[in-house]
Amino acid sequence: MFWSKPKLNIEVKDKAPGYEETERSTPKAGYILLFAMFIAAVFFGWRALDDLHNVPQKPQSLSYCASSFIEYRWGDVGGFIYDFSPAPLDFYDVRPKTLSNTDCVFSPLEVKHGIPAVFEKRKDRDLKLRNLQLELNQVINNIGDNERQYNLGLTEKIAEEQKRLYPIPEIQQKLESLRQKEVILETEIDKLRAELRPLDDELKALYRKVADDYRREQRWYEFKIFLLEAIFVFPFFFLVFWWYRRLLAKNSPYTIIFTVLIAVASVLVLRVILTWFWGLFLASVIEAIWNFIKSFALLRSLVFYGGMVLSIAVFGGAVYWLQKKIFDPQRVAMRRIRQKQCPSCQVSLDLGGNYCPNCGRKLREQCPSCAKERWLDLEFCPSCQAKKVS
Repeated sequence: MFWSKPKLNIEVKDKAPGYEETERSTPKAGYILLFAMFIAAVFFGWRALDDLHNVPQKPQSLSYCASSFIEYRWGDVGGFIYDFSPAPLDFYDVRPKTLSNTDCVFSPLEVKHGIPAVFEKRKDRDLKLRNLQLELNQVINNIGDNERQYNLGLTEKIAEEQKRLYPIPEIQQKLESLRQKEVILETEIDKLRAELRPLDDELKALYRKVADDYRREQRWYEFKIFLLEAIFVFPFFFLVFWWYRRLLAKNSPYTIIFTVLIAVASVLVLRVILTWFWGLFLASVIEAIWNFIKSFALLRSLVFYGGMVLSIAVFGGAVYWLQKKIFDPQRVAMRRIRQKQCPSCQVSLDLGGNYCPNCGRKLREQCPSCAKERWLDLEFCPSCQAKKVS
């Protein structure tokens, strides 16, 4: 080891080994108030970010008529589409329809691609088809009722009832008439469906373009929200962090206030970043991976087992890091010397001199700079300020 003169005006930082801030500890009431400040700041900051969603103009939802013709891609990862499903409800205009099931309030995007004109072409046929389907359902229900009556009539005939409630010839005649009507209705329905098929295919093709335009507008809307949130949150975070570093360097007792403010700013920053990336691609990636994992039972078990191991590593590692800091040999030595105990065995130092009388550990040595005694475990000589450099 050699010795060197330290520079003057050395700042004592709280991360120095053995540092204890017992003379300026925050009272319990202060911690309660800081916790209340954290909850209130996060709550109002979160609500402020929520309200920013109303600043940019949101893309107008598509009409409810789109629900029958649009294919919404939930999972499009690297060009691989793993699932087709209906769009979420807020994708459509769910306001009550005015006149019939074919009367919808079309959005500007639908008007742009000529959707209303195609709906007008199919409107009469679609209305007729719906009426025929209702009529067919009624006929099928009547057939079921008459078949039940026919079976009861057979039961009466077998029992040789004199006064029968269900005359078989009349029921057979009704059944024959209903089945003929059923065939006629099904033929007309098939004909109408064949006439509507080209128009439906045209609407599906047009709605694919509408959906692409809608997604582009939605992404642009989300990007505007991200920029607004970033303008509100990021400067606040960097300002708080800068002020925290400044107070920390001065070993200020008010550093704890800005520690809480950093926690508030960090929560809001994480919300902004994760929300943006979640809508951009993260949700699709996670859903694609999870759908793949669900198809293999063993893989699912391994994922949950990995989650258990990861949670142990994260939380256990955090506790290990804290304990390692607290029980650092230099910190332990400093605490025990302050209590007049041997840094190794904690025997009272009142019983010893340069060596511990219990374990024989060397406690003091001669300072090479001033030749006075100094503690072996202390970094600076208390007489000449010479720093021990190993």
